[in-house]
Amino acid sequence: MRLTRIATLVATLLVLSACQRESAPLGSAPSDKGAVETQVIAATSSPAISVDPATMKGCDNLVATVKWDANKADVSTNSTEIWVGPSMTDIKLFAAGGTQGEIQTGPWTAPGTHFILKNKEGGKVLAEAIVGGPKCH
Repeated sequence: MRLTRIATLVATLLVLSACQRESAPLGSAPSDKGAVETQVIAATSSPAISVDPATMKGCDNLVATVKWDANKADVSTNSTEIWVGPSMTDIKLFAAGGTQGEIQTGPWTAPGTHFILKNKEGGKVLAEAIVGGPKCH
């Protein structure tokens, strides 16, 4: 009987001590309190459109060079457009021209900036490039 009481007491203490610990959400790894987690945006490009630099080391806005060649998208077109924005759904016209070209951005390019190559006739998306780097807030 005394052994049962001791076992019950130990079990109760273990449960209570477990409740006192801070636990990380399911699926997350324990983190170092002093460490800062940085999410990284992967750079993407295609043979039809690319950005240089493709990846930025920080969150400072930089000038980049956008190059495109619609012929590499296996499309017959005479004119293209380059659209830019923070996502595929929030874009603005940046440049228009022939099937090939190159243009520099202003100092507003940052990690996560999307560049979309479209066929001017009909607006079909031909290719996309995303600038990589740390996710900036």
